[in-house]
Amino acid sequence: MRSILIPFLLVSISGLSAQTTQDPSQATSNVLDSYTSYTLSSSASFGFLYGQSEEQVYKDAETLYSQLLWDMKPLFYYGSMLEFSPLKPLQRWGPFAALSFRFGFPNRTGIMEDRDWMGTGTELTDFSSHDNYTRGATLVDASIGVSIPIASLFVFKAYFAYSYMFFTWSGRDGYGDYVTRDYRVYYSGAVINFSQMWHMVSGGIAVSYPFLNVFSVSMALQLGIVVLYSALDDHLNNKKQFTDIASGGLLLEPRFEFTWSPLNKLSIALSVGWRYISAFQGTSVLVSQGYSSIGYNTPYDAGIIGAAYSVLDAGLSIKVRF
Repeated sequence: MRSILIPFLLVSISGLSAQTTQDPSQATSNVLDSYTSYTLSSSASFGFLYGQSEEQVYKDAETLYSQLLWDMKPLFYYGSMLEFSPLKPLQRWGPFAALSFRFGFPNRTGIMEDRDWMGTGTELTDFSSHDNYTRGATLVDASIGVSIPIASLFVFKAYFAYSYMFFTWSGRDGYGDYVTRDYRVYYSGAVINFSQMWHMVSGGIAVSYPFLNVFSVSMALQLGIVVLYSALDDHLNNKKQFTDIASGGLLLEPRFEFTWSPLNKLSIALSVGWRYISAFQGTSVLVSQGYSSIGYNTPYDAGIIGAAYSVLDAGLSIKVRF
């Protein structure tokens, strides 16, 4: 019995000793593998927005009183993005996150049109048109989700996203037709200033297909809601200022991207998307300066307002992986 027990104990002790000596290096290797399986990348982008942002005023919940259309035709922008993602998404699943900032170039971006239905019927009573100057634009997009390989051919992504948009415009010069459009007034200089701020949350899915080792195509779709919209509408001629608050618009955003990776750590991507926000309503507060020189007076309820947005977004980006 002793002759059997002693060799058994020796083998057990040597095995335990070998396992103990290997564990630290194996643990270190696992940590390094986990670290090197993800990558951090940064990109610079240039592109343009093409479409309109819409401002509405209602007589009641269903009857439109005024409609203002602000052109971005086009609004050029520059930006940057920081992204954390799996290094080899076709080989393993993992989390990813991205954060991007884009800034519009101040410039003339089309025209601004103002339509009014001040009568009891559907006939357009007033119309004005002005050159639209974008004074500033900021767009921020953040997303976090998971990337999953499908049969080592496709990469499927599911994610949550937050988007922020801020625009400020000035309608200048132009003309106006008033009182059932019987007479015309010509303007010189700034007539109206308008600013919009949007906060949106959404969920999205995306599918990408890499091919020929250096190319990939991807398609994404986001659905969400406007959680907060605010606007400041400054009518300079009659010295009236409207402050609008609303929420609830439906966000729909499909996107397509083509990527070329000529080098191991360098990628060039062309993307095209469309951001559509359905019309939704909120409330407005009016303050009027009138003939006073001491500033705007006490605000009061100005009724129901609305907003909508429909813009094509096309851009080119250069990405460097660290």
